[in-house]
Amino acid sequence: MKEIKEKANYCLNCKAKPCSLKGCPLGNQIPQFIEQIRQENYQKAYQILSETTVLQGICGRICPHKKQCQGSCIRGIKGDAVSIGDLEAFVFDSMSEENSLVECYAEEMKKNKSNKKVAVIGGGPAGLTASAFLAKNGIRSNDLREI
Repeated sequence: MKEIKEKANYCLNCKAKPCSLKGCPLGNQIPQFIEQIRQENYQKAYQILSETTVLQGICGRICPHKKQCQGSCIRGIKGDAVSIGDLEAFVFDSMSEENSLVECYAEEMKKNKSNKKVAVIGGGPAGLTASAFLAKNGIRSNDLREI
């Protein structure tokens, strides 16, 4: 835990936010979720990440951070970049341990419920992400595995 706190405190919370704006293809609000880690508000950090991704645990581990967000980090110019991937994975793991992963979506799904349906073809990362964001907006999706 001490190590995570140190990694979170290492972030400068830059005004320009190159890690988010230039580095992250998803547009994750990186300084904002890191600030929530500093405050030990992991559910809020998870909610911030959930605005742009549903695969935090995977992205935190396999995304090419050094080429993207960490590669754009101001800290990386003269030293080590902020360990954004480690922090993202930590948030997911914390929420997973608390069994709170779905709770962030449940309220939005109830609020936005609709009778609309769409078909999502494929069960890979893109299909899962599309289905999750559709569900958040109240639209049911079905995975078409056989045509």
